[in-house]
Amino acid sequence: MEDEFNYAFTSENATEQVSVNGSTDDQGVIDKCESAEDQLKIFSRAMIFIAVLMIFALSFIVRRKGRCVSCCWGRPGAVQPVDFVDEIGRRWAYAACFVILTSDVFNLFFGDVFWNILPVNNSAWMKKYGWVKVFTKLLDVLSLCLVYFPLLACVDHRRSIAANVIGIIYILPWIIAYCSFFPSCPMTIQLDSGVNQFIKKAPIFVSLFVVGFSYVLDFGINVNRWRQQCAIKRVTEKNSTVVSRSNNRRYKIVHHLQYVETLMHRRDTGDVEGGKGVKVKLQRTASRFKYEKVFGFRYSTRLICCVTICTTLLLWLEFEAVRTTEDEFNELSRLCAELEPELGDFQIFETACTNLLAVKIVAHVSSAFSTTVVFSMLIHTLITYKRRWHQLLRGDHTWHMLGNAIKRPHSTLLNGLKYGGYQVAFLIWGYMVLMLFVFVLLMFITFAFIIPVRDGVKNWFIENLEDMWPTLVLGILIIPLIQRLICRFLFLQERGTVMALTNRRVYNAASYYFLVLNIIVGIFSCLKRILVPLVIGTAFLSRLDQPLIMSGYESKDPGYVAFVSMLIVDLYHNHPVLKAFVELMDQVRSRKQASLEEGPDFVAIRMQRFRSKRIRNRWWKIVTLANNPSLALKALEQRLIRERHQITEQISRNTETKNDAQNQEKAYL
Repeated sequence: MEDEFNYAFTSENATEQVSVNGSTDDQGVIDKCESAEDQLKIFSRAMIFIAVLMIFALSFIVRRKGRCVSCCWGRPGAVQPVDFVDEIGRRWAYAACFVILTSDVFNLFFGDVFWNILPVNNSAWMKKYGWVKVFTKLLDVLSLCLVYFPLLACVDHRRSIAANVIGIIYILPWIIAYCSFFPSCPMTIQLDSGVNQFIKKAPIFVSLFVVGFSYVLDFGINVNRWRQQCAIKRVTEKNSTVVSRSNNRRYKIVHHLQYVETLMHRRDTGDVEGGKGVKVKLQRTASRFKYEKVFGFRYSTRLICCVTICTTLLLWLEFEAVRTTEDEFNELSRLCAELEPELGDFQIFETACTNLLAVKIVAHVSSAFSTTVVFSMLIHTLITYKRRWHQLLRGDHTWHMLGNAIKRPHSTLLNGLKYGGYQVAFLIWGYMVLMLFVFVLLMFITFAFIIPVRDGVKNWFIENLEDMWPTLVLGILIIPLIQRLICRFLFLQERGTVMALTNRRVYNAASYYFLVLNIIVGIFSCLKRILVPLVIGTAFLSRLDQPLIMSGYESKDPGYVAFVSMLIVDLYHNHPVLKAFVELMDQVRSRKQASLEEGPDFVAIRMQRFRSKRIRNRWWKIVTLANNPSLALKALEQRLIRERHQITEQISRNTETKNDAQNQEKAYL
């Protein structure tokens, strides 16, 4: 068996060695690919100056709202890259922009530099002033954000034709640069980064075309809207402003109204209530993971961008893990081949070299399993966000149990600001920790049980397992099962469906005996208490929507606090009922402003409409209070407080008047 295993291992190693040598034969192609990569970096540095000019041009599209509004027609104004709070459109374009940004940020974390300003070849200087690299990395990150700022800003100001033109002009050099990069780096070429450049650059290339398509699409929409407004303006001048406002804000108005209308109707949540049996339990568990479609609901732009960045990073981390595993496997194979004559006295190293293929399989399984688990946690974060968001809309704040941690507005805003970066960083840590944990666990199972059983060898673990298996079966299965059965069918009435004791003497006797027997069960239960939180905490490390700390200490979990704070910030600034109310009031104001010049009888008609509307609103108020007793109690409480305040003020005024009269009388006397 060992000869067959070694032959398979040797043949596979030889095949991989030939493929590696074949991919590195043409040194000229590799040099050309590296030169293209360097040219792409130089192009990115050069685009920073064009980005500054584009941002300056975009600033003249935006009007100032706070200071010096009358100066220069309110221009230039502050340009924002993306509206993380109120934006509900073009989320796919924002996500594509962040995919482009993620690539260069990913390279920075793996040792790449944007500005090569440090003397890295001078070892003495780097040893003395190596701490300067922290500030250069910070400068690189800020420079990258500045380079890709116009891409996001042009999407955010997509209702302006000038912004569309600026975006098309800025995106074209990027597309041309990447189109010239791919012929220089074929799919088979591997660079020092360890990641196939085609796989690494392909998402960026596709995202550039997606962003460019967004600019062209918005340009066509804006030109068509401009032509319609010009046609309407030629017909009538007075309705141009109203039409422009309704066209620009029509999507948001319809979205908020439809969403509020959906929330007002009672919907089946899909939960399975009551019932017994395994089928009902499975249905109840499946309903927790079921995606419930709510018409009008939109995920926030911040969450969509974070999920996109995390998915892209997860893809690149997986390919990095696969490539690193292959490289290390080839290196270990070469090392074992060189040291094979000297491994006779070292049984551990000989076993490791003989089973290198098993190590390789374990590494690949660990990375694939970690990627699958982390990605499923990322998808489940979207489901949890939707459920928690609707709970907050109903006024339910009991689920987060943070208390004072989110009562201070500045602290809540600060923690919500951290969510995006925390989600990406926690995903990277969660992936690496989970992969390491699974790798160590599988290596232990492989070398402690599978390989010895395959070779017919008994080691320390197998010998102790043969001696302890009766204790394990007794403490884990038999004693807990016996206690469960007698508690249900012997000590409780109606077969355990009600909490009412029967056979109390037998119950007391059993409690006496099980007091000692449960010590054995408690030993294994304590191990379960240690191992289960360890496994769950490792798997859930990348999830910010679930706290990893016990109940009562959730505020000490920075990731969970950031997730809840982000939800609270979105709730206060993007509540659908508030948005719909503001939009409706704005529509009413626009209609009134447009009908001011309808005729001389407008004031009388307006007063008549006001009286009718006032009566109708009072009746609607009565109906609302009748259908909502809690609102009626609050209204009554507020009225009593208001009347008590009025009575207190009246008493204080009467007292002051009486005191003034007495003082005047004393002065007169």
